[in-house]
Amino acid sequence: MTTSRTTLVTFLSVFLLLVSCSKKEVKQDEPLMSPDSSSGLAPGGVPVETDPMAAGGDTGLGDTGSEFKVAYFDYDSYSLRADAREALKANAAWLKRNKGVKVQVEGHCDERGTTEYNLALGERRANAARDFLTRLGVPKARLSVISYGEERPADPGHNDSAWSMNRRAVFVVLTR
Repeated sequence: MTTSRTTLVTFLSVFLLLVSCSKKEVKQDEPLMSPDSSSGLAPGGVPVETDPMAAGGDTGLGDTGSEFKVAYFDYDSYSLRADAREALKANAAWLKRNKGVKVQVEGHCDERGTTEYNLALGERRANAARDFLTRLGVPKARLSVISYGEERPADPGHNDSAWSMNRRAVFVVLTR
């Protein structure tokens, strides 16, 4: 009787553990569309308009200001792409001209992956952007980082185009 009760308790414990540890499904990237005028995408599947503020849009994410470019990232990566490095060089030049400005670098992800994973990835993206700016001569004391993971999407869609806009580092003015 004791052995069967112990077996039952063990089975139920393992079952409950497995059920409670289920993760949000992570979808794999679909092949990206090739760049052409009809797709509206640049190489890497990024929309041609890479800065939502340049079109006069408001991301609703704070005072990002049109002076800053957005750095975009590939799926499941915090490595700086060539276009992200160019955006960050422009941001560094602006920050060097405006020495009193302090900014927060926000790291963002698309909706795929767990909340915890995306928060960590967003932080790595923000740190990568901040570290690149410091190598270009922007004092680290003027840059803070925060990760929003998947919580503040620039595009609420559920496709490659939306996901490519959501994998980003955004700059928010803290003090002028």
